[in-house]
Amino acid sequence: MSTPKFAETHNLVVFLDKLEESEGFEQIIDFLNASSIRYALTVNPTIYTSCIKQFWVTTKVQTDNEEVQIQALVDAKKVIVTKTSVRRALHLKDAKEIDCLPTATIFAELERMGYENLTQKLTFYKAFFSPQWKFLIHIILQCLSAKTTAWNEFSSTMASTIICLATNQIFNFSKYIFDNMVKNLEGGVKFLMYPRFVQVFLDKQVKDVSKHKEIYVILSYTKKIFANMMREGKGFSSRITPLFQTIMVQAPEEVGEGSAVPTDSYHTITQPSISRSQKKQSRRKQRKDSGPKEPITNEATNEEHVSTPSYDPSQSGEDKMQLNELMDLCAKLSDRVLALENTNTSQATEISTLKERVKKLEKKRRSRTYKPRRLYKVGLSRRIKSSDDASLGAQEDASK
Repeated sequence: MSTPKFAETHNLVVFLDKLEESEGFEQIIDFLNASSIRYALTVNPTIYTSCIKQFWVTTKVQTDNEEVQIQALVDAKKVIVTKTSVRRALHLKDAKEIDCLPTATIFAELERMGYENLTQKLTFYKAFFSPQWKFLIHIILQCLSAKTTAWNEFSSTMASTIICLATNQIFNFSKYIFDNMVKNLEGGVKFLMYPRFVQVFLDKQVKDVSKHKEIYVILSYTKKIFANMMREGKGFSSRITPLFQTIMVQAPEEVGEGSAVPTDSYHTITQPSISRSQKKQSRRKQRKDSGPKEPITNEATNEEHVSTPSYDPSQSGEDKMQLNELMDLCAKLSDRVLALENTNTSQATEISTLKERVKKLEKKRRSRTYKPRRLYKVGLSRRIKSSDDASLGAQEDASK
């Protein structure tokens, strides 16, 4: 069996920020930010290469009390992964939910989404959707699916995930992730699957994983993704199919004072989105027109930082959990920065050592090329000297 390796375009990280390049994708970004899979899309732990390799090399599937478990040894510590632990670690509230829709439902809903190449086959193609639908499909494929290649096509299971998200139904991502990890093992550990998620499991069950030095930097999306999603596939009619009302949510930036993010899945955006720079300019104008400056109140602060967690003891348990997650994320990011700095330092040292070695080798090479020339000159001088001696001897004999 060959050694399993990382797949570079598998289990990627998503940064759901609105940029200039993301114009036209604001609605789908707002939807993903408010969805139940946001944590699974954006969680970005420090991935220790040796830990992930230990997990997949030592993993086996066991059944305990009629519950299927994935068991592994990492740093001599037993690690157990179940569907329940996947759900808990990735904050997925999807127990006993849909894992695949009927074929007829899949065809009907994909047609509503504007899919233009509908046949009786259960393999579908991303290129036959309009940009925002294409972006949603691409995100799910590269971040949550078990695929490593062929990003243009997807199966009926992935179609079920997209349809469930679009129609406000809950797809059982926990079962999907766990079952594919088991299939990977049954297939002989083909590759190091779900490195982000596995590291989250290890961080919760293994202590002091930060002692490992080698870090695997997982890829994330770049700004080019939006330009790629705008490209029209061959055979696509350029018809834009709008998102369903169940996808429309109000962006947190646009929520006014005293209001909260709506929980109603059918809420639609009625006002055009306003960029942060425009908001800052309007605030500055208001401050100038208001005359003398007044002390900043808590209400003004909350307007500018809607999503900033506070230390209010009366806050809900969910807010506290989010605050703890943010603190853990900050700690992990700082550790990751330190590790990267150490790696850069060691690389710089190694580079300087290699440069010195190259200089020595060049010096040796030069000395070797000059040596034959010196020998040739010495031989030539000897040859000239011997000829002079011979001519002098001949003159002496002639005089005698």
